[in-house]
Amino acid sequence: MFKQSANPFTPTFGHVPFALAGRTDYIDDVFGGLANSPGDPNRSTIFVGPRGSGKTVLLTAITREAADLGWVCVDSSARAGMLSTIARRLQKNSEHLLTPPPLSDVVGVQMGPAGFTRRMRDAHPKDEIACIEETVEYLCEHDACILFTVDEVDATCKEFCDFVDLYQYFMRKDLDVALLLAGLPSQVSTLLSDEGISFIRRAFQRPLDRIPLFDVEQALLETIEQNGREIESDALALAASASGGFAFAIQLIGYYLWRQGSATSPLQTADVQQAIDQAKQEMERSIFVPTLRELRPREVEYLCAMLKDTGPSSTSSIAHRMGVSMTNASNLRRRLIEYGVIREVRMGLVEFEMPLIDEYLRTMDSSSNLSRGSTPLERYQSRGVLPLER
Repeated sequence: MFKQSANPFTPTFGHVPFALAGRTDYIDDVFGGLANSPGDPNRSTIFVGPRGSGKTVLLTAITREAADLGWVCVDSSARAGMLSTIARRLQKNSEHLLTPPPLSDVVGVQMGPAGFTRRMRDAHPKDEIACIEETVEYLCEHDACILFTVDEVDATCKEFCDFVDLYQYFMRKDLDVALLLAGLPSQVSTLLSDEGISFIRRAFQRPLDRIPLFDVEQALLETIEQNGREIESDALALAASASGGFAFAIQLIGYYLWRQGSATSPLQTADVQQAIDQAKQEMERSIFVPTLRELRPREVEYLCAMLKDTGPSSTSSIAHRMGVSMTNASNLRRRLIEYGVIREVRMGLVEFEMPLIDEYLRTMDSSSNLSRGSTPLERYQSRGVLPLER
């Protein structure tokens, strides 16, 4: 096996790849909004997608480019302590624009002999909200622009909701700020239904759908060729197709592909197939198992019922197979779409959205050691894919 020390493919959390496939339109929209005045709707954008769809990568790529353009960029995630993180990073990333506060105050004047009495400032920080507010207002008064990004949005996080309220205040004051959010479909759905932060419903929603295979091929080819190797056209097409246009899968297949073959020979279909087999194992650990564990048993049963179809599945057929009403099947279908596991192809018909998860479910079903009379759900539970009780 050929070993290359500098693998250009990066299937790691939030790492911007050598060639970012697709997403160009979304990036252009955001920067069009940043170039425009406050109030442009692209300045408040939510990127929505399942695990591995490239949400964090997209935020990282945008903030790097915005920082190069002079924006003060502040990244955070929606979890406890995020306000402290935002306040600290805002100060650090804008320190070149801020006037350092004095370490002490003059509190008295002594006459004969002349002198001053000084008292050290309180070392304890202000309330984080007040600190962020004052810093943003000061920066905007001095013609600075601030871009906030929040990953893994969570409507149940109080600090996140408090920050959204603060951002709305900045918008009312017409300050030069922007906010990019990213989250799982289920979390974004909950967020948009929260009456306490209804303002966020007016943000532009950008679903991170499958990347067109043409763009995938171009990104794979650019990464391989510009790093000194070649790939046969059939092999390139196979690698792109196997990724399903899924951002994480593109990098994962590319990563294992780079480790195949010889440095002096073009990569071939046999190399790609081996890379695909290795990538599937990692997808199982990183994407499929965590996603299935978040689903309810009935939702997994819905997915199992879809496996009987060679093409798109109809809600009525799934309801019949599961022995449930159309209303119940429709509710399950809606939640699975929200999770980004399936998608609607046309009225009443759905197919798997997450690449390779249907193949994984079939493999789990057929490889179980349980009796053939057990349900698919019981077979998955026996292998630790799902908890026994939900």
